[in-house]
Amino acid sequence: MTAPARLAAATAAAFTLLIVLISAAAAAVTSAITSPLTSVWHAVSGDPERVQTSFSAADYVQLIATAEHAAPSPQAAAAIAFAVAQIGRPYVWGGTGVNNAAAGYDCSGLTQAAYKYAGVDIPRVATAQYRAGVKVELRSLRSGDLAFYGNPGFAHHVAIYLGTLRGVPTALDAPRPGAVVRLDPLLAGGDLFAATRPVSAR
Repeated sequence: MTAPARLAAATAAAFTLLIVLISAAAAAVTSAITSPLTSVWHAVSGDPERVQTSFSAADYVQLIATAEHAAPSPQAAAAIAFAVAQIGRPYVWGGTGVNNAAAGYDCSGLTQAAYKYAGVDIPRVATAQYRAGVKVELRSLRSGDLAFYGNPGFAHHVAIYLGTLRGVPTALDAPRPGAVVRLDPLLAGGDLFAATRPVSAR
């Protein structure tokens, strides 16, 4: 075999090895991203009978990517990215992520921290967040909007709307003591009454 032929064969072998290594690395990264989260994603209920439908990690990754892309502003996209990074952190009453050893959140602590990260200041508790935000019709929700549960006099819960997952409107929230930051059906609480779109005052 001539020297040019040997060089060409060696180059082809090296290129093939490189492709194999890149493919293996990509698979490892995908596994590392999705596997730890599958146990903390809540099964989403899509019907009034509350029949649970489990979606794959790929479904959730697609939902999150779509939510960030579809957000109405860079601030909303940044808030979504921050909130998603908190999935699996514990619910802590009064938690803001920095005021407790578990780095946990309650519902409004999570939404406030997410928008603070995005450069938008919103009040601390759900009722105050509802009163301070720009009101949005529930039929016009966009990714990053805040969804409120209860009534205008007292919002007992707030979540971040992400979008629709296989036909199920889905939100990210810190739902209750004993739970973790996770995805839930938007309508699971049963008393969704309003939504707002946080905007920067600048």
